[in-house]
Amino acid sequence: MAPGNVAIVRRAYEALNAGDLDELKTMTTPDFVLRASPATDGKVHHGPEAMGEIIQAINDRWEEFRVEPLEFYETGNRVLALGTILTKGRNEDGLASTAGQLWTLREAKIAAVEGFLDTESAIRAAGLTRLLT
Repeated sequence: MAPGNVAIVRRAYEALNAGDLDELKTMTTPDFVLRASPATDGKVHHGPEAMGEIIQAINDRWEEFRVEPLEFYETGNRVLALGTILTKGRNEDGLASTAGQLWTLREAKIAAVEGFLDTESAIRAAGLTRLLT
């Protein structure tokens, strides 16, 4: 039995936080699209190299970078993950922000992810108006 979409997204967060580029590449489709939030580089990345590009952007900008997903909402082939981003800059400045990511999956692979620096924008992008938790 194939893992559920939330389990796949959880595994992707684990790989991202561990800097495991090889694992991330195996999890994405060949036409993968990553729309990064301004916390990383705010750019759109395409294809298998997208995960490597975003990890490089994170390493160039931050001494420490961690995404902490706290809530997951699955709807069809998409998973909305809400949580926080915690960073530390090279000159001791940092960022702590609520955050959201909207993941799109296809055939147990990640086809797209879009990052947001606030949960409200992520919720709207998922086509929701509010969440009751």
